[in-house]
Amino acid sequence: MTMADLKILAEKNHEYVVKMRRHFHKYPEISTQEKETSKRICEELEAMGIPYHVYPDYTVVGVLDNGKGGKTVLIREDIDALPMKEETGAEYASVYDNAMHSCGHDAHAAMLLGVAKSLNEIKDEIPGKILLGFQVAEENLKGGRTLAKYVKELGGADHSISVHVGCSENVGQMKIVSGPFASGVITYRIIVKGKGGHGSVPHTAKDPIKPACELVLKLASLPSNAIDAQDPIVFSTCSIVAGTAPNIIPNEAVIMGTVRYFNKDLTQPIFDWLENISDCVCKSYGVEREMDYMFDPMIPVVNDPAATKIAQKVATEMGMEIFTEGKGMGSDDMAIVLDSFPGFYVNLGCANEAKGFGHVANHNSCFDIDEDALVYGTEFLMKSAFELLK
Repeated sequence: MTMADLKILAEKNHEYVVKMRRHFHKYPEISTQEKETSKRICEELEAMGIPYHVYPDYTVVGVLDNGKGGKTVLIREDIDALPMKEETGAEYASVYDNAMHSCGHDAHAAMLLGVAKSLNEIKDEIPGKILLGFQVAEENLKGGRTLAKYVKELGGADHSISVHVGCSENVGQMKIVSGPFASGVITYRIIVKGKGGHGSVPHTAKDPIKPACELVLKLASLPSNAIDAQDPIVFSTCSIVAGTAPNIIPNEAVIMGTVRYFNKDLTQPIFDWLENISDCVCKSYGVEREMDYMFDPMIPVVNDPAATKIAQKVATEMGMEIFTEGKGMGSDDMAIVLDSFPGFYVNLGCANEAKGFGHVANHNSCFDIDEDALVYGTEFLMKSAFELLK
């Protein structure tokens, strides 16, 4: 089995990948509701004769194992959609008004099925075990934890790899960055609890707005005061809600925001800073506060340097144009998978202006891809897995 043979398999099964991508695109299911998507994936694996595990949360893990031993590589791809209305006008557009695959997870699921179909044809020549992880609930950052747990129960993996489609790059281009690739995120809500009153006699009330405003400023200045300038970190307070009238001091003020960062070691200090600063500010004003974290905190996506070097080698030998710089401020729960099983997460370019697939951002209601890119993704995943199994 040569790398050229894997390319031939990817090309041979490309129509199947496109067919599956269009099916998933037409019938999207949002996070935690991927029942029919999961069912179809199981049906496809069953038709291929590939054993699989399906879990109560709809996660599916297929197993390609010829019993010859060796390393294990997990190929992970997410399968959930977003709660929004599609406006692409494509013939395969979503049939639902409130769900759309605007982040390309339809393509991810289809490519992984293409990998399964292709490698199953040469199962006896796979130099190790390959786990096919169809992950649910990436958009709410919950599915990565459960996938990592399930894989550990199956004996774990030496490496994990994943591809994410997007239109920042063109077809034939990939972004493969060593080290930190996507930021971690902590989403916070601080409720400053004061005592309401009339605006004409503020001394009889406990105004929650002033401490809330001071909190916003103190959090914004924290990075330059407490954190190494070489560790990028961004506090963004994006909502402050208090009061309903110009002469009424409200009982409470609520501020909400995010912290994004690239150094995993800063995770606990960020929690400590949020708690301590909000405590100190509120106490100085004689008010109380409640704090919660609205989503599961997510650590940064960090690509293993050795595995990333292999990915760059594979893409280069495929003739792809690769970009090796450029972190993203978005977050992804592939971070949890990589933290458990070192490997890489890369971007696959899917834009093609000449065919009408422009540089439209993921999560846009007009997001769509040139499906010709998917043959590169399928080939890349297979070749990378083989290299990592050596």
